[in-house]
Amino acid sequence: MIRLRNAHRGQRALVVFGGPSLLAQGFDFSWLRRSGYVTFLETKALTPGFLKAGASPDYYLMLFPEKAKDNTLQHWVYRSLLAKVNIDWLLKPQYRSEAQSIRDNFEKNFEVWRPHRGPHKNFRWRPDVYLHDSPYELLAQAPTSRVIVNRELREQYFPTYAYEDRTYYFDQRFEDRPFDLQEYFTPVEREGRVLVGGGRTFMNSAAIALYPILRYMGFDEVFFIGMDMSILGSLEYSAPYTFQTMAHFWWFWRRNGRVFNGNYKANGWMFKRPQSECDDLRLLWNDGPMRFTRVYDPWKYASRVDGIRTMSMNEFQAL
Repeated sequence: MIRLRNAHRGQRALVVFGGPSLLAQGFDFSWLRRSGYVTFLETKALTPGFLKAGASPDYYLMLFPEKAKDNTLQHWVYRSLLAKVNIDWLLKPQYRSEAQSIRDNFEKNFEVWRPHRGPHKNFRWRPDVYLHDSPYELLAQAPTSRVIVNRELREQYFPTYAYEDRTYYFDQRFEDRPFDLQEYFTPVEREGRVLVGGGRTFMNSAAIALYPILRYMGFDEVFFIGMDMSILGSLEYSAPYTFQTMAHFWWFWRRNGRVFNGNYKANGWMFKRPQSECDDLRLLWNDGPMRFTRVYDPWKYASRVDGIRTMSMNEFQAL
């Protein structure tokens, strides 16, 4: 990462999350190629559908490399195995063979981890294992995209790593002290490495490292699309497109939320992310040293976040 310090000063960043609203509202991903923004793609948003649009991002984010081992559909199946629930009847018929394949290859894919810590940690991925059509595999089809990776987690989950020649590493520092906003937005350079931290643990995975990395790269203004603030997953593999109905997905989630996060608490609405993540956005976006904007058009499974800067897609594309 140290090679990217202020590399994009004066430019604007566009971060693409995989919210299914982008498909539901007909977003043209090929627009990214001519947008003039420096584009970043969230881990699970790298899907066959995204690649088909020919919209390779400038940077692919592997802030948590284990998330690149499976796409969202495969992740639902993985979580169903943790919960010891057969997911097949909940999925659309064309996706049931995928669930059966993952079950058939359980010993090959997974290893016992920390079952004493709760059902969400009964087992984990084996090193270097990843599934067909997973983001990690699909990254080979985006050869011009540079990759930003957590070094320690990459070494843990992908000891044999295929994209070294285009990867930029960051490290995390874990320090038990009060949160400091300025320190959070100012990564530390130490012995040729870039360390992010700030004395607070966020549930929102993007908040853990993405925002300080963007500032370190020199951006003063960042836009986000596909940030639905939902638990539905990414693009064509998200719940609206892989479960028989949203009622089937809701049944699955309500009974098995404990295997997604041991501390997960519903936020009063079927598909909304925890309230703490909305609170984190207001803190970091409103009080931080950069200008953040969420590009958001109302959709039945996307959630408003009051108190942050927001504009419609039409307003954004007209800038």
